[in-house]
Amino acid sequence: MMELVVLALLSGMSEGVVNGLEAVAVEVGLSRSRRRPLTKICNSLRRHQARMRYHEYLAAGYPIASGVVAGACRQGVKDRMERAGMHWTLPGAQALLRLRCVALHGEWEAFMNYHIQQETARLYPHAELVEPTAWPFPLAA
Repeated sequence: MMELVVLALLSGMSEGVVNGLEAVAVEVGLSRSRRRPLTKICNSLRRHQARMRYHEYLAAGYPIASGVVAGACRQGVKDRMERAGMHWTLPGAQALLRLRCVALHGEWEAFMNYHIQQETARLYPHAELVEPTAWPFPLAA
């Protein structure tokens, strides 16, 4: 029966799975205390039903296993943040993870250009008021 439930979930029939589980609980005559865990599961499935479009995700080629997410977290976060002797504050860790994501996505140059523009505007808010100067000699030797 479990295989049928999983197959139905992967086929986009989560509402039918929930209704079927509740019907089986009534049909079998489970007591209220024995039905409580099943009710929790059904309520959770209903709450997350909008995110359970597994048939669409599979058709698009997306991974649906939590192992993929856990592996990405381990590689992107745990391996980098939990090295020997490292102690992080939450803001510091979040800042480093953001920079790591920028670098991993190949956006480092665009990020640095943006950062330089922002810092220049912050440090020199009235730079546009000064006329450019043509120096009679080179500034660098």
